[in-house]
Amino acid sequence: MTIIVEYSPDTYDVFFKDVLSNHPTILNSLRDDFYTYIASNRMTLPAYFGCDVPYTHPHEAYVVGLMHIHIAIPPSVFPTSKPQFDRKCPLGDPTKDAALVYAQGLYDEDRYVLIAMLHPGAHDKARTEKIIKRLSGVAKRFRDIY
Repeated sequence: MTIIVEYSPDTYDVFFKDVLSNHPTILNSLRDDFYTYIASNRMTLPAYFGCDVPYTHPHEAYVVGLMHIHIAIPPSVFPTSKPQFDRKCPLGDPTKDAALVYAQGLYDEDRYVLIAMLHPGAHDKARTEKIIKRLSGVAKRFRDIY
């Protein structure tokens, strides 16, 4: 099957537009790099992609398959000597704390939606109930369709 990666039209203006406009190198490559990452069975890892894990809190986020990848905001990159699981954004420095939030289709496992780029302060934003519930709702609606 063909892999399809799309931005969520429900969240693009709020969770991507400002962040990506301030970092044009990411804007121009994020979706393509994510596609390559997925198509390679997560073996081709861009230097700015880090740990790729599900959100586990609140439980609703975990149930709907809300995922996130730690992102190094350019010009920063993660050390290539570190395994992916150890490539994490530092806590305590919001300007270096970013995450790409996404979901995979439930029925069509080759379909992905990029839901948000949380930056600055991705960890704090992910702990904000209003934000994480909104992102979980987008993931649920996507998975109900795909």
